[in-house]
Formats: sequence, structure tokens, C-alpha cells
Amino acid sequence: MKKIIYYLRIVLFTLYLIAMFLLIDKIYRANFFCTLYFLLNFIYSFIMILTILSKKKIIKETISYNILNIGIYLYSFMLLKITYSNTTLDILSNEIYFRNNFIMLSILLIGIIIYSLIINKESKKDN
Repeated sequence: MKKIIYYLRIVLFTLYLIAMFLLIDKIYRANFFCTLYFLLNFIYSFIMILTILSKKKIIKETISYNILNIGIYLYSFMLLKITYSNTTLDILSNEIYFRNNFIMLSILLIGIIIYSLIINKESKKDN
């Protein structure tokens, strides 16, 4: 079960990177929250690529970490779906909607980035 969740996270991470590129084109606004969100996505993606390449056992076995990542991916996919399925552009002009989503996802990304660094540091101590 742990390996299935881990490999599902890797597949969804690949789709997540594609979704982020699609979102940049649709909803990028030159405001603080949007810039912060995409900057955190860049840092998060870099750390996730490093953790995937490191192939550490603790990353594969921590179910809560993998499920939290999957949750962020699914939420981002939902945001992408709402962005692309809305033909009237009401949501695209609603900056409060995106600001609230960006704030929430930014807080989650900061938490996962910190947790990833803690897991990486702890796995170095065990070696």
C-alpha cells in the first residue's frame, strides 16, 4: 500500500507540473499572492524532484506525507478545472477567489517544504 501511494504521488506530481504551467498562462496576475504562490510552487517542485531522485526509504514509507502531497495535487487540479471550464470568465475576474485559494495553497506548500526538509535532515542523521 505504501508503494502504491508513493508511485501515485509521483505520477500526480508530473501532472501537477503540467497543471502549474497551464495555470500560469490563465491566471497570472502581478500581485503579491500570485507571485508568492508561483514562487513557492517553484521551490516546492525543486524539492520534490530532489526527494524523488534521492530515493530515500523514509519518503516512500511516510504515508501521511504522500497523501498530503496528493491532496495538494488534487486541489490544484480542481483549481485548473474551474479555470478552464468557466466560459463566462466570472471566476477569472474574481481576484478574491484566487487570492484565497493562493493563500491557502501557499500555507500548505510552506508546511510541506518545511516538513520535507525535516524528513531529509532526519534521514541523514539515521545514516
